[in-house]
Amino acid sequence: MSAPRGDHAILRARNLTKRVATLGPSTDVLRPDELIKFLDLVDGVRINLAHASPNEVKFRIEAVRSYEKAKNRPLAVIVDLKGPSIRVGSTSPINVQEGEVVKFKLSDKSDGTYIPVPNKAFFSAVEQNDVILMLDGRLRLKVTNTGSDWIEAVAESSGVITGGKAIVVEGKDYDISTPAEEDVEALKAISPIRDNIDYVAISLAKSCKDVDSVRSLLTELGFQSQVAVKIETKGAINNLEELVQCSDYVVVARGDLGLHYGLDALPIVQRRIVHTSLKYGKPIAVATQLLDSMQSSPIPTRAEINDVFTTASMGVDSLWLTNETASGKYPLAAVSWLSRILMNVEYQIPQSPLLQNSRDRFAKGLVELTQDLGANILVFSMSGTLARRIAKFRPRGVVYVGTPNVRVARSLSIVWALEPLYIPAENYEEGLEKLISLKGTTPFVATYGIRGGVHSVKVKL
Repeated sequence: MSAPRGDHAILRARNLTKRVATLGPSTDVLRPDELIKFLDLVDGVRINLAHASPNEVKFRIEAVRSYEKAKNRPLAVIVDLKGPSIRVGSTSPINVQEGEVVKFKLSDKSDGTYIPVPNKAFFSAVEQNDVILMLDGRLRLKVTNTGSDWIEAVAESSGVITGGKAIVVEGKDYDISTPAEEDVEALKAISPIRDNIDYVAISLAKSCKDVDSVRSLLTELGFQSQVAVKIETKGAINNLEELVQCSDYVVVARGDLGLHYGLDALPIVQRRIVHTSLKYGKPIAVATQLLDSMQSSPIPTRAEINDVFTTASMGVDSLWLTNETASGKYPLAAVSWLSRILMNVEYQIPQSPLLQNSRDRFAKGLVELTQDLGANILVFSMSGTLARRIAKFRPRGVVYVGTPNVRVARSLSIVWALEPLYIPAENYEEGLEKLISLKGTTPFVATYGIRGGVHSVKVKL
């Protein structure tokens, strides 16, 4: 363990940044022993509702909860809403070559001679000379002609378009309300398994009004899930401080974000989002193309390893693999490499969060005390609030969190440094003693959730 850090000192420790992997067709076909190894290497899983039927969502969650029960190891389940995006309708693959004239039509499906777009908002937004971006920005198309239900564009690069791919107009947001109608229907369809969903990720949110609308829908449907807000549009960046404060978890969604800002600006925008989240003490994740080459290769590139290392060193709570595990050829290898890289990260966290109240000061004091003593932190928490407060001050060792609420344990599993343990107990004192009996063999500072009045802290030197 390194010496106590100042604001810019280097911190090196294991198991601080959490790992999230996306479940999909590639993980569905893992053998039982491979799935166990896969889940051993992650702290949470993500399921993209844009590419999963209700039955597939149920199947994947059941597999995770079966593992969780067998291993007594809580894992967070995140479902990712499609959001008010525009996507290609049903079509056979369309091979687009640079210089080719491509036609978009208002349609649910195509025979492959044009790109079907089943949403009028796309045609309302696009104007002549706009640039349409697809395939994570690799395919650029310059608009030459428009009609009420068709668009013609010249390809400035090449690529293969398939159904379901996102369509972004450079520098523009679509005028579509959040939550999108498809998201409402998707949440209704999976509401029978809502108690097994820990986070709902909102795609393409532009303001806290969007977040509040999704929260209201979740409450109406009986969900108790926390809300993760994906920052991926210019509108979101314009309202960044507001969005960070009204979220439970923040996600740098580099796919669409890179389309809206350009790949050259993406590192600066990513750093801004991370620093704003750290400032307000909100959990922060980075997602998309971390180990993208591993969709077809069992080994990542040197550049990808460096990207993961550098991104984690900023002090993010978690890193999310997407296509690498959902549809890639080597999902187990991808999570293995992510874990290997994170074991060697040197953290250089530039700031501490704003102190909002005396409870924040208490949490900060606990972190500083344990670092001065070289001790572990043990917390028993009914709701997880104190554990989250501690995590935002970036302790440099594992924080053991006992809780009698399995849902709290699951949600904490993807927060910086927290290792949640399910501990049934009738009250705080009983729970803390059980936690100490499990994890109190080395020096520790132990306490429980703040209730007001006189508060107890136990120290073992």
